[in-house]
Amino acid sequence: MCIHIDEENNMETMKIISIRGRMAYVICLFERLLLYFKYDKKEWTEVLKKLWTYTDVEYFDEWIYEVAEYLPDCILEDSQDAFEFITAEEYEYLYKLYSKSCPEVCAFMDLIYEIGTINAYTILMDNDIKTIKKVEEATNILKSHDIKIMAIDSFKKYSFDQCNGWGERFDGRSLSIIL
Repeated sequence: MCIHIDEENNMETMKIISIRGRMAYVICLFERLLLYFKYDKKEWTEVLKKLWTYTDVEYFDEWIYEVAEYLPDCILEDSQDAFEFITAEEYEYLYKLYSKSCPEVCAFMDLIYEIGTINAYTILMDNDIKTIKKVEEATNILKSHDIKIMAIDSFKKYSFDQCNGWGERFDGRSLSIIL
């Protein structure tokens, strides 16, 4: 269900949602942004599969290093020799994909990465306000294009009380509207 919601209540609700749940929410928003700009779903499948692994990865280090190489700035600014996880074919594909992508899409991918890494190697405190502020930035990108923001209530089941705020692992791909 997509509705415009009271931002203050939405961010207050976000406090009870785990980091994995927040990531799932933001990746869902990213998919809506891709659809808004009418990008070909198939072209974004591999990128989305990589992003969605966050909700189910056992060790965040794996996600951090691999996804860092998938970021638009990294692909567009580095040569293909600079990568450990991305093949030459993947590099070529991603370079073409990001070269024709609008700045909002690239910025949104950076926000996803920041939310997933902002508290790496730290203890989460105060319901992790830093990631909530980043989620708010992500929703503002959609609002600036008058894209309806999805309701957050269905993400409450990914509780901040689980696994020291990080949340239990789950297959987030089931929430995807593209995969």
